[in-house]
Amino acid sequence: METRTRYDEMAYGPIGREVLESQPYTEADPIGVHAAMLALFSAALSGHVVQSGDRPIVVWTALVGRSGEGCKGTALEAAEHILYGLSDFLGKNRRGGISSGPSLINTLYEQYEKSLTLEDGPDGRIIVIEEEWVNQLKRTNRCPTFSGNFRTAWDGKAIRNTTKGKKGESDEQCVEKPLLGFHSHIQPGAWARYISDTEALGGSYNRILPVLVKMSKVLPSPEPGQQRPIFDYEPGMALKQAYDWARKEKRVMTLGVPARKRFDEIRAQFLVETAKLPEVLASFIERSAEQVWRVAAVLTAANKKTVIPLDAIEAAHAFVNYSVQSVTQLNNDTVSSTAHTPKALDDLIRRHLLKLDGEATRSQLYRALGSGRFTAEQIETEAVAMADVEVFDTPRKPGRAGAQARIFRLIVPEETATPIPAQTREPESVRTAEDAEALLNAYAEWLGKPGNGGKSVSDFLTSSQGPAKSRVGTVPAKRSASPRKATAEASKSAAGHTRPTSTRARGTAAKKAAAGQAKTPARTPVSAGAVKKAPAANPPAGLWEEETQ
Repeated sequence: METRTRYDEMAYGPIGREVLESQPYTEADPIGVHAAMLALFSAALSGHVVQSGDRPIVVWTALVGRSGEGCKGTALEAAEHILYGLSDFLGKNRRGGISSGPSLINTLYEQYEKSLTLEDGPDGRIIVIEEEWVNQLKRTNRCPTFSGNFRTAWDGKAIRNTTKGKKGESDEQCVEKPLLGFHSHIQPGAWARYISDTEALGGSYNRILPVLVKMSKVLPSPEPGQQRPIFDYEPGMALKQAYDWARKEKRVMTLGVPARKRFDEIRAQFLVETAKLPEVLASFIERSAEQVWRVAAVLTAANKKTVIPLDAIEAAHAFVNYSVQSVTQLNNDTVSSTAHTPKALDDLIRRHLLKLDGEATRSQLYRALGSGRFTAEQIETEAVAMADVEVFDTPRKPGRAGAQARIFRLIVPEETATPIPAQTREPESVRTAEDAEALLNAYAEWLGKPGNGGKSVSDFLTSSQGPAKSRVGTVPAKRSASPRKATAEASKSAAGHTRPTSTRARGTAAKKAAAGQAKTPARTPVSAGAVKKAPAANPPAGLWEEETQ
């Protein structure tokens, strides 16, 4: 019931009536049957029913659904059965497996050439039906000319292909008015993988109306020897009569006054909605207004009329709106299913740069990360977007030809090069020189007490002398003189020296004393332009030495 209600707004004229009446005999989604009928019937009318300016009215559709439960093939089967009166066209003019621009032009050209000797006159119509569209997308995506010729054919403009004969001479195949119909089937997962953003932005896929489909019901399986239920349905003769009516003379479709006013409103609505969408998603629906016009023209021609009424516009608008919703859902599902890829990719880039000592060329990264998972363009785009990766080109050596090498370099911030262990961090720091001197004197006095010889500043700060720490305040970061002075005092006290030393003497003595003990690794700053391995994260107990600024 839900599926039937969803289709009610789209049903109009003989096409809508046939879809509704055939529903008890098929498990297919009525919208899927409707979409297939629009593609097949419009291709049959192509060249005989046109817009003003001889522009085509063909409607290209794609059924998008999971294998089995989508019933895509079942929908096509129902549409072909309903249109059995067009068997002379569907039987002779159906094609498939076209995977390149030259093969598309050659197919249209040969169809026209063969028809020159027919009694009915020249006929260049073909309907391309790809029930496994993904197999062709794998090939057409690699052809540099297919997309352009495909789009031009939908627009009804001339397409050309230059070939070479056996003797090497050039021969041009030109199709002045391509009469191309198209219908396809694809799974949602394959849509996400093979319908590329680049082709969408180029306009290849806004010529096609994709519709999500699902099984409408479950019918009993036929008994052995019985035919499928759809063949028990007897279609009416209205569509066959409309087909014959269209072929008698060229029919030019126009909009009635109410329909034209409503169409202008719909076009303005689409323009406003498209402006709010992301560019890639908007590119799929940029031609929605013209799609409404074409669908309405096909529905009206099925009624053997040339003036499109308001009801046909509304029905066409409902169908195109559903296609827009389908594209939006497919796009959202694609984003959701691939949302983890950028994170996974940036982790891989970071890991391999670390393996390569923090720096690699584009070729090195591609060899490490490619292998069919990511393209070189994806890797470079992700690396450029990473805040901790620097991308630059090396200068070309004088007298050397060839492209500059692109380098990817991992940036490790200075503060993350060697983390200071929590137990040795000074929780506070000195604000003034007087505070530092007070801390040093308190520490020196504490070292002279029994049991405290050789202990560190951290031991002093965490001891019962804590009040001394609170009296002197905090020590600013990177002030390394104070700990060194404290070390010098400790060394002097342990050696039995009683003569007070100057600040310089205490600092020098601190360095000598530190040289005789287990050395504490210095914290090495790492610049933004290089990557260095961090020293051990757990230095021996004692004072942490930092380089003075």
